[in-house]
Amino acid sequence: MEGGTVDQVVVLAGGMGSRLGSISEKIPKSLIEVAGRPILYYILDWATNQGCRKGLILTGHLGDQFDAFHPDCDIDLTFHREPRPLGTGGALWNARELLDQRFILLWGDDLHMIDYSNLLETHVCSGCDLTMTVTSKHSSFNLEYDMERVVRYDKHQSMPDGLNGYESGTSIVEKTLLEAHGRGGFWSWEEVVYPSMSGLIAAHLDDTPFWDIGTPERLVLLDRFLKEG
Repeated sequence: MEGGTVDQVVVLAGGMGSRLGSISEKIPKSLIEVAGRPILYYILDWATNQGCRKGLILTGHLGDQFDAFHPDCDIDLTFHREPRPLGTGGALWNARELLDQRFILLWGDDLHMIDYSNLLETHVCSGCDLTMTVTSKHSSFNLEYDMERVVRYDKHQSMPDGLNGYESGTSIVEKTLLEAHGRGGFWSWEEVVYPSMSGLIAAHLDDTPFWDIGTPERLVLLDRFLKEG
């Protein structure tokens, strides 16, 4: 970290993108084009704008297609492909030797243009090993926060009473957290780490719109947003 920035951004780009149907059958979802460029380009362009100088892209499904991805961003990219589906947690654990001690963690189908310096300030001041961006302006909620801490995470919204925020997709992670919870094989970062860290996750409140291409309808919305500038 230097000058209020985080050097490394890590992008989880290995998922199948099954909700996109035929769109993601022949192309990784992070390489699906919106407004003429792969969404991964916009993700990395924003991260570079925010001071990140190294990018680690964790690939899986159709990972060989990333060989032809050469964005015109001022960032040093490393691609690391999982040997088999490992889930979000397994992908991070598989790449642990390539991780900085502190990194920005992003999802490869989300574009979230927030101020990383404000996120870093929240993270440092909290003393937490994980800081999660939270918005209260979303059509549904998947977490409960109180006193600037995420006290409950409910990905599947099985107990919606009390939920008052939604994970926006940009986090700061200390590598020690992965080392404490990680293991080999298939596992989900959000379903293992988040519940076990309830009350110990800093909540960075930011209602900046975030865009994901998890469904064809959302893909159209992001395409329109980028074309309209």
